[in-house]
Amino acid sequence: MAQTTTRNYYKILGITQKTTKADIKKKYRELAKKYHPDTNAGSKAAEDKFKIIAEAYEVLSNAKKRKEYDRARAYRKKAPRRSRSQPNWNETSGGFGRESGGNNQGFEEPFAQEPESIDPDMPTCGFDLQFMIDVPLPIVALGGAVPYTYEKYMQCGECEGTGTYADEECTECNGKQLVVRSVTLDVKIPPGVADQHTLAIIKKGGAGRNGGPPGDLYLKICTQTHLKFKRVRNDIVHEVIISASHAEEGGPLEVATLNGTTTIQVEEATLIGEELRVPGEGAAISWGKKRGDLIIKFNIEDD
Repeated sequence: MAQTTTRNYYKILGITQKTTKADIKKKYRELAKKYHPDTNAGSKAAEDKFKIIAEAYEVLSNAKKRKEYDRARAYRKKAPRRSRSQPNWNETSGGFGRESGGNNQGFEEPFAQEPESIDPDMPTCGFDLQFMIDVPLPIVALGGAVPYTYEKYMQCGECEGTGTYADEECTECNGKQLVVRSVTLDVKIPPGVADQHTLAIIKKGGAGRNGGPPGDLYLKICTQTHLKFKRVRNDIVHEVIISASHAEEGGPLEVATLNGTTTIQVEEATLIGEELRVPGEGAAISWGKKRGDLIIKFNIEDD
């Protein structure tokens, strides 16, 4: 999409190429809230604008897609200019405001024109949702489940998603059929999943209208920093402190692992910075079929 679209995503979000990732996300949230169809009485125009906003954010918030998009824009700038009689729906003075001057009717750039109205009773698919989820390092390395709480549109329980109650507009959802509710989901984390990997959870997004299917939920994994362990690809590095006498004489030492403890043997005359590899005690590889190693790195303190 980034390579073929002619939309100006920067102007759609009202930002510049120098805008930080955090500010891009902030601007997206503001615009998504403003144009979400559920806050615009199910307006098809708002829905189409919301989709374009989401499209712009998807590209500009992803470093690889943004680079491809910027390259495509730079290429198009070198192409011959269009005739002034041809409207360019992708150029605007910024944001979602109307074009200044000229046509008295105006139009909202960069959306070009208002789409045709549709049957309000037609089944409509719910929106996909995208969030980030913090996951402890041991669960990322070995797999498991973590609870995740988020808000989404759900079918109104008062009117059972019809928008009416006792032949009148439902006061719970104001006739919109949907209400925002907080839900908690037990998210299954695959063993050995990479940091920043995005999980797709089917049909856990926003509820659909008029019997339409729900959207999907996408969760980007953010590995939490651990006090003892550091992941290096499929290995787990654990720095331990031993006494000078223990380092000189050697001997057994109990150390923590991702899922318990194990006893290692400190060699005689161990030096500071030396490492000992414990096979099979690292992060899972190939979705749990085998594991990397636990690397013990020694620090020595005076007795």
